[in-house]
Amino acid sequence: MKAAVLNAYGKVPEYQDFPDPKVTNDNQLLVSPKASSIKQLDISKAAGKHYTNFDPLPAVMGMDGVAELDDGTRVYAMGITGMMAEKALIDSRKMVKLPAGLDNVRAAALPNALMGSDVALVERGHIKQGDIVLVNGATGATGMMAVQLAKFHGAAKVIATGRNAQSLDKLKTVGADITIQINGTDDQIVKQIIAAYDKAPFNLVVDYLWGHPAELIFKALRKIKLQKHLKYISVGGMAGSDITLPSQVLRSKDVELIGSGIGSFAPDVFPTYLKTQLPSIFDYAADDHLYINLQVFPLDQVAKAWEASGRSVITM
Repeated sequence: MKAAVLNAYGKVPEYQDFPDPKVTNDNQLLVSPKASSIKQLDISKAAGKHYTNFDPLPAVMGMDGVAELDDGTRVYAMGITGMMAEKALIDSRKMVKLPAGLDNVRAAALPNALMGSDVALVERGHIKQGDIVLVNGATGATGMMAVQLAKFHGAAKVIATGRNAQSLDKLKTVGADITIQINGTDDQIVKQIIAAYDKAPFNLVVDYLWGHPAELIFKALRKIKLQKHLKYISVGGMAGSDITLPSQVLRSKDVELIGSGIGSFAPDVFPTYLKTQLPSIFDYAADDHLYINLQVFPLDQVAKAWEASGRSVITM
């Protein structure tokens, strides 16, 4: 079969021949993959910069994706073998059937975006009807998904921050009620955050930036009389891994600061989420909700896709 194969760490996967996978027990299914997204985790592992690795090399890329069963049923599943290939193995007990209206590309891309957005909202934020959410760094693909899914879960208002004016305008069409462009001076940004709170007193913050933008949010919070408990969820660090946070903020305000990432969850959280939550989100997406900006590449262009900017999906 043809596959996207990593031959050495630090190299780009290559389109080449690779042996077909073989079923070894009754729970395994041999399937025909149709789409698999390239994730930051894939890139880090292939570069040899992640604490997990592929054993052994060479290895087929694609940890999950959309596949077709022998009877034509389309499913999303984690791969026992790499999914960027003409054939792969999946666990028959751990697959999610796709609704008819959802295309393979979006279905393959959604779960990774959900890990950093909906899982944070649901598992760490315990989002509920009527909450008001601030998404810091909402112009990226995962932040944009968080804006949309906050509304899906019944958020009364969503505030979105970001640097790109065009992306902020797009966010207004998919769920953001208030946008804050964080390109101005510190004082201007702090004033905008305070003004946003006056209009929509947010009680959940989902932060993809950390760094100085997070410091400005905490600076604003020091000047705000909070109306309710505020939960601040750190998901990413695109603007820096460290901040200066005066302890007074946590002592004088009803603020809870937590993280959301692989290490913060019990091992069963994400598999349970895929089983219990993903089907309803797939249905929602099938009704032409959930915008996600994607680049699509055929399998034989995996090397080009690997080095492309933005979120990419490989199709088979």
